[in-house]
Amino acid sequence: MMNVKSMTYKTTTDLVVVGAGGLGREVVWLIREINAVKKTWSFIGLADDGMQGKTVEGYPIVGTVSDIINQPARPHFVVAIADSQIRRQITQELLVQHFPLATLVHPQVNQSNNQIGEGSIVCAGTILTTNVNLGRSCIVNPGCFIGHDAVIQDYVSLMPGAHIAGETTVGTGCFLGIGSTVKNRVKLGDNGTYGAGAVVINHMPDDIVAVGVPAKVIKNKQ
Repeated sequence: MMNVKSMTYKTTTDLVVVGAGGLGREVVWLIREINAVKKTWSFIGLADDGMQGKTVEGYPIVGTVSDIINQPARPHFVVAIADSQIRRQITQELLVQHFPLATLVHPQVNQSNNQIGEGSIVCAGTILTTNVNLGRSCIVNPGCFIGHDAVIQDYVSLMPGAHIAGETTVGTGCFLGIGSTVKNRVKLGDNGTYGAGAVVINHMPDDIVAVGVPAKVIKNKQ
């Protein structure tokens, strides 16, 4: 009979971070901050199609995304790439292969009664007030604010200090630059790019680039 007392149980979950650039390295820091409060994740390394070896911090780059997918192990993944379209492509590839996605929320995030989708990353200093719906594989960088009843759809990237007022909708795949602001009850279409410091006060269509105060469309992507 097996001696139950001699058995060891794994209390953490293996995790691979996709992307060895600046954001990926910041996410490793986020993982360490989460583990400092409650040991949750066993960081395996970073997966990157264009880098090898180690990062400047010494974090291991364990192979390409395909390398990791084709291994027998089944770790959790989180895709730490700011480009919304690339992140969507990799995330969907992982989901097709039935890999689980990690959701990472810094312990110092202030929030109440919100929904955060699988694979999303929410960094330190962020405030999610109440009844916020954050979609799959979103990135919310440090110091962001998302107001009540906001809907942030899948694959949105919010750069540091972005402020989203209440009752807004941010469409799938949008990228909001550092320090950008969206007025309350404004709806942003899918795949929009908003420049650093942009102040969006009107509804915006799909597939545009907008900059300025107030934000104006300067380019259509299609």
